Amino acid sequence: MKRALLITCAILTLATGALPQNITPQQVLQQIRQAYDKVQSLRATVQVKMGETFVASVQFLRPKQFSVQVTQNGKLVQSFTSDGATFTTYDAQSKTYTQQPVPEDKPLMGGYLNFAGFAAVAMEPQFGQMLEGFVKRSFNKAQSKGTQKVGATPCRVVELTGEGGTMTLFLGQKDGLVYRMVYKMSDGDTYEELVTALQLNTPVQKTAFAFKPPADAKKEEPKQQAERDDTTSLKGQEAPNFTLTDMEGNEVSLSSLRGKVVFLDFWATWCPPCRNSLPHTQALSQHEKAKSGDLMVLAVNAREELDKVKKFMQDNNYSFRVLMDKEGAVLNAYKVQGIPTFVLIDREGKIAWVQVGFGPGTEKQMEEAVQHALGQ
Repeated sequence: MKRALLITCAILTLATGALPQNITPQQVLQQIRQAYDKVQSLRATVQVKMGETFVASVQFLRPKQFSVQVTQNGKLVQSFTSDGATFTTYDAQSKTYTQQPVPEDKPLMGGYLNFAGFAAVAMEPQFGQMLEGFVKRSFNKAQSKGTQKVGATPCRVVELTGEGGTMTLFLGQKDGLVYRMVYKMSDGDTYEELVTALQLNTPVQKTAFAFKPPADAKKEEPKQQAERDDTTSLKGQEAPNFTLTDMEGNEVSLSSLRGKVVFLDFWATWCPPCRNSLPHTQALSQHEKAKSGDLMVLAVNAREELDKVKKFMQDNNYSFRVLMDKEGAVLNAYKVQGIPTFVLIDREGKIAWVQVGFGPGTEKQMEEAVQHALGQ
């Protein structure tokens, strides 16, 4: 009870005034989640910089009704729409869309979470849990950096630092929401989010959440799309063979590993969920069966430069084996559309388990799948 009161006190102090000296980065995220829990509806424009720059027009109404329109250089790239019953993803380049029922008792995960900024915390509670886990692993110190306006909005500036780099949050003084975030990763890359317009708890017409396909758009059934480009469709099939080089230039062929259990982790240094999952990949690489050679843990890097990956591995003291898929050929062969993606290959060379994304409980699923494949 005393610990709970201390945490509550710290969160309330953060929301209303100066940052306590002993507050943790995780408690900062708890305060942010509480602020978004109060949001019943919103309209926002969010600029996201992650190498490239995207602009998302976001509308949200509880429960599970939203529209996220993603543009680049003024042109529509993707849209994500939910009317509370049906979730629609539209790809402007291929002019195709898929639809699926909105689950009543399960999280609705999807690409919209990458573009909605911190508004995604209100749109999908599990996203908030994932962020909190990432912050807990990546940062160990929170400091107040005074106040600063984002546009016309007065904000408190909070800096989180740790092995993961530095994340600077600009929190609205009145509502505690995130108006700007700058994340400077330990390898030098920067990820930014900026809210350029925001309306809270104002009426939103439900017609905003009705998807109207363009005249030239084609509907694809989820099953057809999964067969074409979803890694989970490969479960039970022969694992596609590949030959890649590791960071030392040594070739590794999957065919040469027949008879062993092979764990593949498709990842990139710039991907926050990947960073959150890599300690578990490292732990698997230290498994007794990995040390004996019966379990092969291979982290397939997605299209990055060797020097950048080497520095990331050194900075984080990781020792698992990394294979460089610079051209993305293996990612394509395994139909990887989102990272991290985990693939477990059994002794017969068949794909026994697939997991796309990393969230609460994923590490337990990883361990259980590996133990089952090893026959333990």
